Amino acid sequence: MIGSLLLTPQLQQKAHAATSYAALSVGSTGDQVVDLQERLRMLGYLSSAADGKFGSGTKQAVKKFQRNAAIVQNGIAGPMTMHALHKVTVSRPDLGRLARVVYSEAGGEPFNGQIAVAAVVLNRVDSPDFPDTIEKVIFAPGAFTTVAGGQYWKLPNAESFKAAIQAAKGIDPSHGALYFNSAPAESEWFQSRTKTASIGGHVFVK
Repeated sequence: MIGSLLLTPQLQQKAHAATSYAALSVGSTGDQVVDLQERLRMLGYLSSAADGKFGSGTKQAVKKFQRNAAIVQNGIAGPMTMHALHKVTVSRPDLGRLARVVYSEAGGEPFNGQIAVAAVVLNRVDSPDFPDTIEKVIFAPGAFTTVAGGQYWKLPNAESFKAAIQAAKGIDPSHGALYFNSAPAESEWFQSRTKTASIGGHVFVK
């Protein structure tokens, strides 16, 4: 189930409350280990349950993540590793919001195009020109026509969740785009922007 890969609101609250991360290694136990394991599961590095016990399986998952994140591969989840994990994972509610945007805006598009739409939302969060949270970006006035039109509230399918997760991992087929349009020729303003990608029926610009 997709839900089993996502972080619970309780874990998010605990993670956000922490101002620093203790080093976790084989033998560590508790809520911080659960948070670590949930994030590794979401990113596909860990397949076993998030049981709060740091064993050899968790260590190997940490090393795989560290390798891909260009962090020293020691299997210890220290502050650098935990900050990197928190940077590329998002909460359960936000992944649901991303999936709804994907489904309503790009449900019939190629999978790469669906990922690109989710990436646009995340790119806006990172841009100083937009709100700094996924929820605020999505619900900003006029940001997405499907929010105003009500299509956003339709239940997203599994593929939309998969696309949202891929974008949360840092995959961006839009190449940094901040906008997309299915009819760019109709907008002089859109045409004045720098084109970054064209996928399916969407053109992406920044």
